[in-house]
This record gives sequence, C-alpha cells and structure tokens, in this order.
Amino acid sequence: MAIMKSKTSSGGASWLGIKTGTLLSVIDETSKYDWADLYMVVEFTVEGSDYPRVCKIVGSFDKEPDGRIKDCTLLKRITFLTEALGEEGGVNQHGKWVTENEEPIDDIASYLTNAYKGKQCTIYVFKELAKNGQAYTRVHNKVLAKTNTSETELKSYIDYLKSKGFIKEAPADGTGTATKVEPNGSFDASGIDIANL
Repeated sequence: MAIMKSKTSSGGASWLGIKTGTLLSVIDETSKYDWADLYMVVEFTVEGSDYPRVCKIVGSFDKEPDGRIKDCTLLKRITFLTEALGEEGGVNQHGKWVTENEEPIDDIASYLTNAYKGKQCTIYVFKELAKNGQAYTRVHNKVLAKTNTSETELKSYIDYLKSKGFIKEAPADGTGTATKVEPNGSFDASGIDIANL
C-alpha cells in the first residue's frame, strides 16, 4: 500500500518578491474595454505556486495631433515586455503591432504565446492594495530578460519605486492599509496608480 502525504510548504508567501517567471500565455482582452488601446494579460508560472501570476499591460497611447503615438506609459510597458522576451517587433507609429520587418501582426496574443511560451523572465510578484481595500496578487509591469544581473537590477528599480511611494503593497496579512512612504514628508503619492509606472 502506498504512503500518502500532503503537500506542505515552509513559511508564508514564498511566491512573492523577485522571481523567475516562465511565460505561460498572453491573452488580448482589448476588445472588452472601450477606453483601452491595449489590455493584455501576460501569465507567468512561478516555482512554488500552483497558480499563474498575471502581469497586465494596459492603457491608452498618448498621441500627436496627427494621430501618431508618442513616448508614453503604455509604450514603456510594451517595451519592457518585448525587450524581456527578446522580441524585435512592437508597435509602429500608429500603435499597430508589427514584426521587426514591419509586417502586420493580426493576433499579438497568439504571436507572443507561440514564439515565447517557456521563456524565463525576472519578475516582481506582490500583493497590491487596491482602492477598495482588497489585496490582489500581481506582477509589476517592469519585466526583465533573465540574466546574471536581472534580479539585482529589478530589485533596485522596485526599491526605488517603494521609496517614492509608487508601490502600494498590502501588509503581510493582507488586511488593513499599506504604509505609504513619504520622502521628507513632502510627497503625496495618493493620486498615483502603480499601473501608470
């Protein structure tokens, strides 16, 4: 007769923090949101977690009067992801997805999933304290290619955001309100949403 044992874990939320995330899938949900030029859900598997961890690349492009896009938060998020994956394509000046040879990509979710499923990246997984007081596990949109220095680089970036109060993490027990860092008592981050970074 076989011996049965339950899965056990040591300590608390070991799936939080700087982690190696393996790309599982990319889902394009843009059609569900009128206000968004892009609403992309990127799922990563993380060792020690039974559930995928989600990074959302969401927002609208800032545009010139003639309709061409300009450098903005959404373009930065797209660039973080494409550089982490090693994808040479991206969006053109009209906000349309194209390959590095500027050939149109009709289904960006399938394109990225098929090309990069299994790709390892360095990610930051945390519990975000939402405006409604609930805590949600998410992956910050600064994603890096996995290298010997990527964990140190990402930790430095995240520490900077925390020091400026741009990341509102839920307390370890997931209740109450997060402590907001106020540099010199003069910076108010209450109007800044982490999704904009």
